[in-house]
Amino acid sequence: MNARTPLQIAVNRYEQRNGCPFVPTRKLFYDRVGINQKRFGMLLRGELPMYGFEAKSLAQFFGVEVTELLNDEKPVRKSKSPITTV
Repeated sequence: MNARTPLQIAVNRYEQRNGCPFVPTRKLFYDRVGINQKRFGMLLRGELPMYGFEAKSLAQFFGVEVTELLNDEKPVRKSKSPITTV
């Protein structure tokens, strides 16, 4: 089972409250929150740390507390080059 990020949990709760899947659009979500599609995907997967202004906007949109979206864990980053050991 994959670890879930706080943002994934917030999206899931949003979907449960609204009774339908969350399908972000540029006009209704990305422009309103101020995050582009690529960055949102990386935040959703936990690949990048979330800035305070992003957490505030996302928390407001999804109806959660900012503290629920922020945690002390370091983001999981995938390396583009393989690491070789000798």
